[in-house]
Amino acid sequence: MDPMKVQQVLSSRHEPRFRLSQILDAVYKDGAASYSDITTLPAALREALEPEAPILSLREERTVVSKDGRARKAVLALADGQRIESVLLKPKPGDAWSACISTQVGCAVGCSFCATGLMGFRRDLTVEEVTDQVVFWRQYLRREGVPGRLTNVVYMGMGEPFHCYETTAASLRALTDPERLGLAQRHVSVSTVGLVPGIRRFADDFPQVNLALSLHAAEDELRSRLVPAAKAYPLAALAEALGYYLEKTGRKVFLEYVLLDGENDGAVHADALVRWVRACGRPGLLHVNLIAWNPTKTAHAPATAEKARAFKERLIEKGVHVTIRKSLGQDIEGACGQLIA
Repeated sequence: MDPMKVQQVLSSRHEPRFRLSQILDAVYKDGAASYSDITTLPAALREALEPEAPILSLREERTVVSKDGRARKAVLALADGQRIESVLLKPKPGDAWSACISTQVGCAVGCSFCATGLMGFRRDLTVEEVTDQVVFWRQYLRREGVPGRLTNVVYMGMGEPFHCYETTAASLRALTDPERLGLAQRHVSVSTVGLVPGIRRFADDFPQVNLALSLHAAEDELRSRLVPAAKAYPLAALAEALGYYLEKTGRKVFLEYVLLDGENDGAVHADALVRWVRACGRPGLLHVNLIAWNPTKTAHAPATAEKARAFKERLIEKGVHVTIRKSLGQDIEGACGQLIA
């Protein structure tokens, strides 16, 4: 919800200042899905606000739930007819919920193994469309009676957040604003394929928000093939930018690495990754997340469980922090790399 739109309606009707606070509290803290739910407002004001400043800038078309109940994917229609997908995840049973949100319709990066890349790039989302995904999921939990709170947000859905840096930054401020969604900055993570200028700006602007880097290969030629946008920023420049981030923030960075059978899952690739981690200057602050490739209509295959374990063990032997990450929502095509509209 865009508070500026709400304020304009309130001002035009000469409503007292406290009305805006009433509305923000009802929407962001109580999960009100419509103005009719906000009974502290006069009926005439509720009727005026609904068409002029709608609570959500997007509309739910359908939501599907994984068999284990720990992943839910929504197809959301935007005002211009475009569609995005957004996912709600519970990383561990008993954990709080995490929203995996999108910043663009489609993506210009074109990672060869990612479904979103097959769409190409349509447009950036507005700040309101980014933050409304979180508002939507909070409303969803309340409406469906799903136990648990949404306390974490990851910018790992459709799009490259640093391709629309200003929008991403404004949405981060909205999500962490105590007067609005009030998320703790350390409960928010932003993932990038490695846009060097964006990493440096992010270090300066949001030193408490988590950073994740989609690496996938530690050799320039291979990485450029898997992540075409990486050609603009060679691994040496990326290591320098990440070194700046680590020195500036002292925060751990997660390196996302999708294991592809016969492409980036061998001992030589593991050794290259170790060398690159060390080149960043503070290897103790880098943690590698190994991810099994989730099926998409692309010419790849997942690394075998045996190869994944061998890759992990080789990194551990060299002193690199690493885990094999479990992907949720594959059965609803809501796992890493599967979002497409």
